[in-house]
Amino acid sequence: MSDVWHEVCERIDDADFDVLAEALAVIDAEERAALLPLLEGYTPTPATPEPIVLPPLEPEPDPELPTTGGFAFFYSPADGEPPKDLEGIRAYLARQRLRQRERDRTSQRRHLERQAAEAARRKTELRLAGLALATLACTPAATDAVKRLHRPWSAGPPLRALPEVVPGLLRVRGTAWCTTLARGMARRARGRATPWPFTEALMRAVGAGPPDTPGAVAQYVANRRFGPLVDILAEDPWFDHVLPYLFDDDRVAAAFTGWGGRAWPSAVVELAERGRVERAVVIAGCLRRLRSGGRQGLLQPYLGMLKQLAPATDELAGHRQELVGLLTAPMSTVADFAYTSLQALHQRSPLDPATLTEITQSMLSRPEKKLVRAHLGWLRSLPLDDVVDGLVIGLHHEVPEFAERTLDLIAPRLLVLPEAFRERLRSELPALEGVVAERLATQLGTTYSAPAFAPVLSTGPPAELPPPLDLGALAGELATVLRMGDDDPVRHEQILDGLVRAARGDRAAVARVLEPVMPQWPGRWQALISATIGRPASYQISGAPLELFVERRCAELAVRLAADPPPALLATPATVAGHVDPDRVLSLLQQAERDGWQPGDADLTQALLRLPRVVDAAVRAAATRLVSPAGRRLADWLVGGAEPRTWVEDAQGSHYFSGRRIAMLDPVELPSELADPRTATERASTGWRMPTLALWPMVTPSHREVAAAHIQPYVAATVDRGNPGAGFLEGLAAADGPVGAAMSLTLAYALASYRETVRLAAGDALITLAQRPDWDSTSVGAEVGTLACANQIVLQRIVRPLTEATKAGAHDAVWQLTSTALPALLAAGQRPGLADVLTLAGNAARAGRHTADLPGLAELAAKPGRSRLAEAARRLATIMSGRA
Repeated sequence: MSDVWHEVCERIDDADFDVLAEALAVIDAEERAALLPLLEGYTPTPATPEPIVLPPLEPEPDPELPTTGGFAFFYSPADGEPPKDLEGIRAYLARQRLRQRERDRTSQRRHLERQAAEAARRKTELRLAGLALATLACTPAATDAVKRLHRPWSAGPPLRALPEVVPGLLRVRGTAWCTTLARGMARRARGRATPWPFTEALMRAVGAGPPDTPGAVAQYVANRRFGPLVDILAEDPWFDHVLPYLFDDDRVAAAFTGWGGRAWPSAVVELAERGRVERAVVIAGCLRRLRSGGRQGLLQPYLGMLKQLAPATDELAGHRQELVGLLTAPMSTVADFAYTSLQALHQRSPLDPATLTEITQSMLSRPEKKLVRAHLGWLRSLPLDDVVDGLVIGLHHEVPEFAERTLDLIAPRLLVLPEAFRERLRSELPALEGVVAERLATQLGTTYSAPAFAPVLSTGPPAELPPPLDLGALAGELATVLRMGDDDPVRHEQILDGLVRAARGDRAAVARVLEPVMPQWPGRWQALISATIGRPASYQISGAPLELFVERRCAELAVRLAADPPPALLATPATVAGHVDPDRVLSLLQQAERDGWQPGDADLTQALLRLPRVVDAAVRAAATRLVSPAGRRLADWLVGGAEPRTWVEDAQGSHYFSGRRIAMLDPVELPSELADPRTATERASTGWRMPTLALWPMVTPSHREVAAAHIQPYVAATVDRGNPGAGFLEGLAAADGPVGAAMSLTLAYALASYRETVRLAAGDALITLAQRPDWDSTSVGAEVGTLACANQIVLQRIVRPLTEATKAGAHDAVWQLTSTALPALLAAGQRPGLADVLTLAGNAARAGRHTADLPGLAELAAKPGRSRLAEAARRLATIMSGRA
């Protein structure tokens, strides 16, 4: 056996697959199986680059210079002052030439060294492939070979099988065994875990047929990225089998349109133009993929293929229903293509009334102004009798201009339309509002009763914290945090409470449950879980002030859990807003004095910050009788103090954040850990790392302004890029405390975030805040006006969240915001989104019966024309006058 083993090792190092296969083929299955454990522990010697030896430079004769006339030469300060005589110039030029030859020699050496390094890398790769060949050839079952080729790193380094080893493997194991291996590899094909070039070469060698699973087809597509792809696909018999997967499977579509597959769409189009594949198949496939939906980057190449193919009406005639379905696609470009195609089909052969109604319903419900205008223009040339249901959708359009334009389309023909049409419009009157409802009622000869206004919002106490976690639930929540991130403050507090409870129980049982979820990387959760099991652990902490506060409390708890776990945490909140129960805090401190233990400093500080703003007099009186240091801190805290102070400064310096408005904070009598001594410019530079902002509002639930001042620079920094998350907005809305500059500025930036999830969460926060009797949105509106006029935010973005807030009943808050922002916006002149803000202000004013004298509104309303801005200004002016 030793002779065979040494020979196999030599052949692996030689990277000669034919000789290696011959050596393995002549021994029986038992001997090959005996080699397998040795191969598992064997690592081929990495190849070393060949040394580079260049011949010495040959001397060159001195340069010849003309003896008469003039000549020029290159002067370099590195060579000193040029000489004046011919011999000196000759020597000067010789030095220059020598230095150039040395530079060329160095460049040549580096080139040869790179070639040698690449040759050594390739040699090492071939040796590893030889090891893979030997390992696979010695594995008894093909199913075991599949597992070895897909084994994780934790089980050992992966086998580096290359296509070059396929002939040798066939020689050793035969066609039947290799066929089983090929089919098993195709079934398990997934991402980088599968050596696809080897798998494909093996499938072709044994005649296993084309790939028939989405994972395998995705690998087939992903591994064809370069070279003459059109010619490769045209000659590949597998391509016809693969083609339907390009349109019907998400994984294959991702590979087809990914960065590595950018050549695929144009290649498929060219093959269709050549006749290698049928145009009808590609057109139908692209429509199916667009109809199935997905992210824009995935769908755009399919739309591009359709536009390149430019299908004629005959080719689209059989896809009428798919095109109608695409009118509601999220991508406006897809809807535009479908609409243009349907118009072409209608010109060729008129569409039936049901299809026209469905088209009208889809187009008049879209938010894109271009598409709505286009369809309203087309409807002028069509009979309206059969599209009444679609026109009703237009009367409800969220943009008042289009609702009125729909009515303008109906009004001239109303008297000649069937009675059923007019009756349908009458039945819709109660659901309409504003100018459209009043005009329609007048034209129908009936009366209009305005709908009841949205109810006044009301609020209740925050919900209680969920029950404590048992050991199993604790492990589940930890697994969720480690997988999804620590962005839920309620879950965060429940886990900390659960760890304290677990540490005071059976540590052996805790170890059995929690060790499987312990992360491998150092940090907060590894230290806390290790300490709960009973193993002392620590970790480095850094970050912004509130981030440091959170980490310092966790680090303190990790030390205490490992040594002497406390009976309970003082700072565990009683409500989801983050407030603690004052009676519980008092009771724990009384117990600590009786039993002789003291709470951690960070835990006590956090508990004090979470006390409600109003504490029962009995608790305050009992706190004065406490004698421990912690008890005295509680008593002093309950006496009360000055509120923290916030204000706004403009950052200066880098063009990335110059002019950005930053909320500044003076914590006054609050703990010094909450202070941030940096300047506005320093705070504006938040860096690339985004902390978990969702945890911060629960640090100071009774001082909303403190948390908002720390969060605001990150929200401002991500208004046009990045992701601050949306959880912090719910926390700020649930917190207590006076409204100040920090909260107003945070909400203004969040309403204008480029991320829709953040904008909508800001709208939800405004709805929650509007339920507070002391809430006033005026300062938020002032910040919106200032930021928009300074081009720090995109005004259009605030429209949707504020529209949703108005619908939810927060019309008073929306009116306060918009009426405060509009004077500055109107004075600054026309800008995108201003018409929508005017419309929004009008809707909020009507709902809340507000009127005001808005500077600049009358002048804008008096301008002639029917632009959206002028129409919105006239409508708002009418509402402000009390006539609407």
